[in-house]
Amino acid sequence: MRTADMKVCFVGHFADGRDEGVRNVGKYLNNELGDQGLETTLVDMRSLVQWRKIVRTNPDIVHFILTPTTSGIIAAKLLSVFQSHTKVVISAIHPAVPRRRALKFFKPDLMLVQSKGSEELFNAIGFRTRTLPNGVDLTKFKPVSSYQKIQLRHKYGIPEEAKIVLHLASLRKERNLGICKRIQKAGLYRVLIVGRKGDKNDPTVMRELQDAGCLVWVEHFAHIEDIYNIDDCYLFPTKNKKACIETPLSVLEAMACNLPIITTRFGALPELFSEGYGFFFAESDEISLQRLRDLRDGTIHIATREMVLSYSWENIANQLREIYVGLLHQACV
Repeated sequence: MRTADMKVCFVGHFADGRDEGVRNVGKYLNNELGDQGLETTLVDMRSLVQWRKIVRTNPDIVHFILTPTTSGIIAAKLLSVFQSHTKVVISAIHPAVPRRRALKFFKPDLMLVQSKGSEELFNAIGFRTRTLPNGVDLTKFKPVSSYQKIQLRHKYGIPEEAKIVLHLASLRKERNLGICKRIQKAGLYRVLIVGRKGDKNDPTVMRELQDAGCLVWVEHFAHIEDIYNIDDCYLFPTKNKKACIETPLSVLEAMACNLPIITTRFGALPELFSEGYGFFFAESDEISLQRLRDLRDGTIHIATREMVLSYSWENIANQLREIYVGLLHQACV
């Protein structure tokens, strides 16, 4: 089959338009593969009307962009009963599946994983897996000049001389945001935390952060790239596997803006990146604080954008297209 003739339906939770990791992955892949000439369609899995698109489209690939849960895996398998010629792919963007051997009877044609832990989990169930990380929009997320940074700080009310460390987060205990209070109280940096409107934010967590002196903005920014570029460092302190997708988009986006990164060894990050050039792993608050002190003197060469160039959405979509071609070729042999 020629790539240009391939039809793909991406199935996920797309209707509400929320700016959230799993949804964004599906939208980026849909747009990028569409730009590369494939016929792509977004289908919101909670709408029966939307499911009819799959029947009308008669796709070669149905690609579920899911957490995924047990019910999501079963739903994907049921689809294959009615679309027997269609290959079913699931992206395990944020695995939440127990080790249930009964799931081997509901396995898709391929499960795309992002970490060795997820690969082991699904292989143990009997699923066939391939590794495919998330990507980043290198055109949207890019560094700005010193002059542009000052202008952006004026726009958002941030003092020119302030040292700002950023975290984009749902304001919940699972995100391990206590370190933000320690950073603020230490006087090393001003902490800016940007939450998502519509999330179930914990009011206690928000109040504690504000009481500690952190800036907490809970709103939608049409140009979130501006927010990265008013900052001096990006912090990702999350440890709980259930609190975020395995390849956090915010970390990749901050790297694309060439910000220094201080992060836990979360999800796929240790498998994608090594320390150096302004990218640091920190498993304790004390190490995070020390890395921030190290960054203040300005002697560390920052080149995190170079580290993330190979993970452009274009490159990720190219890899995905080849995976699709391989699946369809096997079906024809």
